[in-house]
Amino acid sequence: MILIIILRPEDARHWCVRDTAGWTDVHTVRRYARGHWTQVLAELAPDLEPALDRLGRHVPCPVHGGRDGFRLFRDVRETGGGVCNTCGAFSDGFALLMWMNGWRFVDALRAVAATLPLSTGDGGSSLPISKPARTSSSAWRRAEIEKVWAESMDPRHSSAAPLRRYLAGRSLNHEGLAIRKLRFHPGLPYWHNGRRTGSYPAMIAPVTSPKGELITLHRTYLTEDGRKAAVAAPRKLMAYPEDLRLAGSAIRLEKAGAALGITEGIETALAVMLMTGEPAWAATSAGMLERFEPPTDVIALTIWADRDRSGTGERSARILADRMSAHGLTAEVRLPEMAIPKGASGVDWFDVLRAERRCVGHASL
Repeated sequence: MILIIILRPEDARHWCVRDTAGWTDVHTVRRYARGHWTQVLAELAPDLEPALDRLGRHVPCPVHGGRDGFRLFRDVRETGGGVCNTCGAFSDGFALLMWMNGWRFVDALRAVAATLPLSTGDGGSSLPISKPARTSSSAWRRAEIEKVWAESMDPRHSSAAPLRRYLAGRSLNHEGLAIRKLRFHPGLPYWHNGRRTGSYPAMIAPVTSPKGELITLHRTYLTEDGRKAAVAAPRKLMAYPEDLRLAGSAIRLEKAGAALGITEGIETALAVMLMTGEPAWAATSAGMLERFEPPTDVIALTIWADRDRSGTGERSARILADRMSAHGLTAEVRLPEMAIPKGASGVDWFDVLRAERRCVGHASL
């Protein structure tokens, strides 16, 4: 069988697939998949099984782990869509499969078409399109991670001004603050629902395993003037190779000693280091926090938890503390004492730092 992929110049959004049996296109595949996306996803993305069993309800994210970071939409049978708390929403099954399996759009199109009895539209028989090899996704993801890292630069580089402005605007650019583990990318593509919507400067942070192995990269999309980019999900983890485990990993902002602090977010960890002078790492989310694994030479762990209206931050911190105590480590949970402002979902230790700075500023007037 010979497979030809053609992008019609008169309509750049209209993908067509041809083999010896005839033609099919994305609109044909969408039409046949509608009402059958649960079967398609079950075959092409087996890790979605927990979400398929609990449609519309939160389950552990198939990419990032945790406890409740992902759900499929209630109309998933019709659309194939879902949402990740870290990466944002995927409006249809094509976008979801691209995210899950590290596929290009044409790979997802071919794979979905191969699961459906498609009519060719010209009287021909169903179109036997071969599926892309899912085993290649780990290599593809690893290559993408290495590419982004190679393109990034030291925060002190002359071109990294947007990152320095971002940190300065958040009072996190003090002399001696450990930001050397962070990197800057001058123009990182942003993808939403399987489509590239632009390129932005970005803060890049390596996420490493308990053994120090690079798992993936955390991206914070920025503007040139040092604000968070106005995109659906300005903070995202890159999809990591399937042969690696994200559980237990963290962003190591400073070398750990016998004592270590752990937070959810990067900015929170930087704030904790400014306030305490002690090393702190970022777990990237509440779900990742409760699964964190400190290095073997750490004997005292301080968990700088977020205070959320939902209680998620504290609950995850307590789970981690109990697990660490069961393994003989000293574990202490610290929660911000400040009240949650009206209209906010919670506060963290970065908010505490900013409040203290405002008080000092007012007192000096």
